[in-house]
Amino acid sequence: MEDCIKSARLDQKKTFELPQGATITKKDVSVVVEEIENGFLIRKTYDIKWTTLEGNSNYEYFTKTWHSAKNPITIDLPKEKTLAEKLG
Repeated sequence: MEDCIKSARLDQKKTFELPQGATITKKDVSVVVEEIENGFLIRKTYDIKWTTLEGNSNYEYFTKTWHSAKNPITIDLPKEKTLAEKLG
């Protein structure tokens, strides 16, 4: 199967270091969990707006991805009432 590979690419992990004296004015973080064959991939995406001391604004976008054997999140939905409970 490896003989069929026509191209490959390595995406280096990206890091962000806030410049000295700058302040974060907005930070949004979102998390996506994807189930894969041997566990879960967790992707945390950052959207950061920062401002320098001179008042210049910049944006930084990056994603951190890692593997987990267990699902790190649970989603609890409210229990739907049955028709009998609604009529009772």
